[in-house]
Order: sequence, then structure tokens, then C-alpha cells
Amino acid sequence: MNDSESRRYQIHEALGKGGFGTVYRAELASTGGFTKPVALKVLNPDMQSDDDVVRRLRDEARMLGLLNHRAIVKVDGLVQLAGRWAVVMEYVEGASLDQILRAQGPTPARVAL
Repeated sequence: MNDSESRRYQIHEALGKGGFGTVYRAELASTGGFTKPVALKVLNPDMQSDDDVVRRLRDEARMLGLLNHRAIVKVDGLVQLAGRWAVVMEYVEGASLDQILRAQGPTPARVAL
């Protein structure tokens, strides 16, 4: 059994949707009872047949997977789920920028930078 066959993802909710994909809060379950929260960026069905979009998603996952910085979300890999490409990322609990702006109003330039 290879690694991708031993991993399962349970999707809990959509966190956001864009032109290329939807990000979901999910849970990774693996052998030995291992579980952890993850975010899944799943390519939208209408984008699956666009080779350029799929290539860009793969490149994004590959490049982010090489980076290690506290301000950059960690990428755990690229998988196919139900025939759709998905980037597996660490799940970071928090508010979206939209939620913060609605609660606080305009953000001072120094804070935004």
C-alpha cells in the first residue's frame, strides 16, 4: 500500500472559493489512528481539463512545499480526490482578512505591511 492509499480526508466545511478552486477545512486520517486538521485546496471541476491551470496548481504545490517560513502556510503534498487535483496544506485557525476588516475597519499601513 502506498502513502496516498493509506491517507483519507474528511471534509468538514468550505472556507473560501475562488475562480480556480475551493479551500476546505478537513481532517487527514492515516494508519495507526493518526489524524490532523488540514486545509484542502481543491481545483474546481471546470478547471480540471485546463492543462495550464493544472500545471500552475502543481507548480504552486511544489514551490510552496520547498519553503519553510512561519508566515507561509506549509504544504503537505498534491493528491487527487475523486478525480480532482487538491493541494494538502496545514490548517491555520484564525479569521479571514475580510472578517478582520469588517470588525476593525481600515487597517493602518504599518500593520498591513
